[in-house]
Amino acid sequence: MSVLRKYRRLAILAVPVIGLMLYYGYAMMQPEESSYMTIRMSKHDINKQVFATGTLTGKTLVDVGSRVSGQVEKLHAALGDKVKKGMLLAEIDPKTQENEVKTAKAAINITQAKINAKQAEINKLKLEYKRQQNLRKLDATSKQDAESAEASYLMALAELEELKAQYEQNRISVDTANTNLEYTKITSPMDGTVYAVVVDEGQTVNANQTTPNLYRIADMEHMIVEAEISEADVVNLKEGMDCSFTVLGLPHRVFKAKLGRIAPAPSSEESSSSSSSSSSSSTSSQAIYYNSKLEVANPDGLLRIDMTADVTIEVASLKDADALPISALRSENGSTATVYVLDEHGQVSERKIGIGLRDDQYVQITQGLTDSDEIVIGSDVKTAEQQAMNTRRGGPRF
Repeated sequence: MSVLRKYRRLAILAVPVIGLMLYYGYAMMQPEESSYMTIRMSKHDINKQVFATGTLTGKTLVDVGSRVSGQVEKLHAALGDKVKKGMLLAEIDPKTQENEVKTAKAAINITQAKINAKQAEINKLKLEYKRQQNLRKLDATSKQDAESAEASYLMALAELEELKAQYEQNRISVDTANTNLEYTKITSPMDGTVYAVVVDEGQTVNANQTTPNLYRIADMEHMIVEAEISEADVVNLKEGMDCSFTVLGLPHRVFKAKLGRIAPAPSSEESSSSSSSSSSSSTSSQAIYYNSKLEVANPDGLLRIDMTADVTIEVASLKDADALPISALRSENGSTATVYVLDEHGQVSERKIGIGLRDDQYVQITQGLTDSDEIVIGSDVKTAEQQAMNTRRGGPRF
């Protein structure tokens, strides 16, 4: 009896242990309920922007050269000087041009003396011609002598006209020589800043073939940003859009500008239609950029030529728009997209929504969602996707 009682006691103690084991075994075999990271649609400012890189240059750039050859006698402007239109910049040794003026004036004096002599000769021939005409009427001279006097007189008149033409030509030569003498004094063609001095005093310049440059002047109170816009962005832009840019030395100073006209052809010559088919195939994979110019005022002179500008072009913007993070979208097709929505029962379903303006973080939601809808995001998307598929098929949920 004692043994039977002992086994009965052990059986009573084993029952709760076995029950606990069965309960935990059953619980372990049950599928775990899925939990999801979700967000709701909220209000955000959306700013669609295009970014580009540009180079600063003066609004107007002029190369100031010499129209005459000679030695640079004096430079009156230095690098960085502000100059006014008509200001004397440099002087070329004028000796050659002064001699040309003297030669031209001497030639005109010689021609004038010839004219005076010819006019005296004409007066004499005119008197002889009239005398022969009167004698001919009285039949006191031969016809041949009368005709000869007339011919000499007319020939002298023609020679006088030739000398007058030569005098006019000499006068033009004097004007040209005086102009060349004036060209030895090089003046500024515009208001601006000297940003390059190409020659030194004492250097000889030769203008016989090409115009030698002495200075480079730029209007630096009004600058131009020559921006390069990628082909992926150019279709979204148009002339007159608001722009801003910063430069490397002033990263926190924002300069305002307007987008200028965008070039109809890319800036790279390699993409020209005249290139061969082999070169076209090699350049087709290269990035294509289109040039545009942004004008900006520079009254304090902070901006300088060839600075690099980081340009931001404002395409469109919305204030307090209904929005979701772009990462919440599962698929997109134009103005529509799909998201995974979690209902109050923990059930996930796929929903088609309307989308609008976007920036690099958020996208505008135009229809298909309310402020209370829970949108699945994060690492649970795969599970949500499977549950959404089961929901469409009417199958069990996880």
